[in-house]
Amino acid sequence: MLAPTLESRASDFRNFNLCPHCQLRGREPFLSRLSEGIPMISRSDGNTYHLLLADRPQPYPAEKSSRTSHRVSICFWYSHIAHSTANLSTIVIMPAKGNHHECLYRRVEFVADILSEQLLKRRRLASLYELKKDALNELRC
Repeated sequence: MLAPTLESRASDFRNFNLCPHCQLRGREPFLSRLSEGIPMISRSDGNTYHLLLADRPQPYPAEKSSRTSHRVSICFWYSHIAHSTANLSTIVIMPAKGNHHECLYRRVEFVADILSEQLLKRRRLASLYELKKDALNELRC
């Protein structure tokens, strides 16, 4: 279970388009996403990693035959110095909490903060998490 800590310095840089982590390494610093019409949610410590919300929240499960579960999945892309040039991804399943996009994106920001803390402690995130209460639980497929 991953829970946030109040004294975290995991993300010195928040919600940027030009990545300081990539600039430092001589890579293309402009971060692109699948959906450009969503809020920019990104994190970096400026050196070790960057984390980026890749796409808008999607209904979960995605199958049309499924009943409404009031949950969404969100995809983050990240890069860590331990993986040279590879970009990796992680998915988080979380409650949709109604149709208030503002509240939903505040929760996405919260998830980004937790994942940022983990990127400073670990080289790789799990492929799939579920947000329950205020903690991320790793799900094994």
